[in-house]
Amino acid sequence: MRKSDRVTIKQVADYAGLSAATVSRVLNGSRPVQEDLKIKVWDAVKKLNYKPNVGARFMKGQTTNVIGMLVPDVSQPFFSAMIAGAILKAGEIDHVIIISTSDGKRELEKAAIDSLSRTVVDGLIYCPVSTGDPLPQIESFKELPIVVVGRRNVFKSKPHVYTDNVKGGYLATKYLLRLGRKRVGFLAGFWSSPCTIDTIGEVASSEDAGKYTTLDRYMGYRRALEEEKIEYDPSLIVICGYDYEAGYIGARELLERMVEVDSVIAANDLVAAGVIGFLTDQGINVPDQVSVVGYDNNLIAPITIPTLTSVDQDPRTLGAESVVALSKILSGKEVSDTIIDVKLTIRNSTSVMHK
Repeated sequence: MRKSDRVTIKQVADYAGLSAATVSRVLNGSRPVQEDLKIKVWDAVKKLNYKPNVGARFMKGQTTNVIGMLVPDVSQPFFSAMIAGAILKAGEIDHVIIISTSDGKRELEKAAIDSLSRTVVDGLIYCPVSTGDPLPQIESFKELPIVVVGRRNVFKSKPHVYTDNVKGGYLATKYLLRLGRKRVGFLAGFWSSPCTIDTIGEVASSEDAGKYTTLDRYMGYRRALEEEKIEYDPSLIVICGYDYEAGYIGARELLERMVEVDSVIAANDLVAAGVIGFLTDQGINVPDQVSVVGYDNNLIAPITIPTLTSVDQDPRTLGAESVVALSKILSGKEVSDTIIDVKLTIRNSTSVMHK
């Protein structure tokens, strides 16, 4: 047998000296099997490196009420809240969720997908790492139901559950402009950036834009500027990451350009906290001199100093609705995209601009 050949359940049965039906019962836990036979089966599985074809199992109508969920970073408050919403909703319909993470890295995402493909999940809730590379083909899941969460337009044939990020970027920008702030900095967060500050407009207008939440928010930012007839200035754009340090460094980069800035929209609340941290260290008053808006409205927003104005995209509902969408697919129903609304929660990090 060549190394590239996929081991079949019949080969496992032959190795163990048992019937394929017995092996299937052990692997699926569908019926009681004697302990000594279980040992033989699992020994054969280990020796032959057998990987169950979960897609084929699903097509045969066998289910386990187990859902896989893959997110970029479980330590991020946004993703942890999304997971919490998914787990609660799954419990309501007697399902459990296996959580896996890619730590924001494409190679770990591929490994996680391969690992999940060897489990007994009925379907996958997938929040991909947004990078400039092509998304993985997910060959192991090609027959398995998938719901993409937190992104749009990732796969043409799969349903997506995502928030209206264009509206989120628009609301944040529009509010700052109404406060009289005309020089609005925008910190664009990426796991791996597909653009520079010079090309972000072009990439945001492409078909791939929906794979990057930041690009949708950027388009909302541009729309608000155009409505208020404020000239777009690329020197107010900073490409950054998604943690506190990214915000701290991003704010420093913005000020080092020696451009006038009176407000900043951050990639998320952690980044916004980093922005406030840098500005405070420099003796720049927030919100009077520079107002700051975050994104997510997570647990840190009410405890930053000053408390953080933030776009609330309701990650718990995102997680819950992704479970609802997947359960409908498992029931044989047609499922279309679900778009979650956003709102702006105003706190003390923003104020009217005083001349």
